[in-house]
Amino acid sequence: MAPGKKWLILEQRNEVNREVTITAFDFENKKIVWRNASLPEPWWINLVSVSHHRVVLKIFENTANPDITSFLSLSLEDGGIVDRQPESEAEYTNEVQQPFQYVAGEPEFKTVEIFLKTRLNIIPLLGAEYLESHNFIFVSCYFGSPGAFTNLLGCFNKAGELLWKDEIGTNLKGIGVNTFFIAYDYLFFVKNKTELVTFRIV
Repeated sequence: MAPGKKWLILEQRNEVNREVTITAFDFENKKIVWRNASLPEPWWINLVSVSHHRVVLKIFENTANPDITSFLSLSLEDGGIVDRQPESEAEYTNEVQQPFQYVAGEPEFKTVEIFLKTRLNIIPLLGAEYLESHNFIFVSCYFGSPGAFTNLLGCFNKAGELLWKDEIGTNLKGIGVNTFFIAYDYLFFVKNKTELVTFRIV
């Protein structure tokens, strides 16, 4: 998230072409503010932090040794390169709410398992993510068979009644983390690894 703006800074990775694109997306007005697909390192680079003025990226200089890195900063306003060796700048702490992660065998996971079995008649496998926010309960879980899991995201009211659900991933080999988050009264998740979805929470 960009400080002081309702912008989401995205790292998009094209595994076919082995290219990385950094994009600023205005989720309130549903439009792309800028996109930089001309980074000096097309693949061995990733997003590190976002501050009031910059988007900081880490470049892996030696693929055999991940400790050899350099940094690059982009302008938050237009995405252009402003510094190839930026000085450290405090990472912005925003109001992003991330779910709690529970794995099979933990007491909390058992509670989520009972909840989902009662409400949806499914038995979650391996792990689940849980977040209470805005008087709602959000749960992301996995079910199915090994190598072909389905990731389900559901929203419930405080009484445990299902309000909405969606299969946000199918034929998955394993489980993920941070499959959704909430910021500025919006729910964010990526569906089928290709589609960024946002909902206004009212």
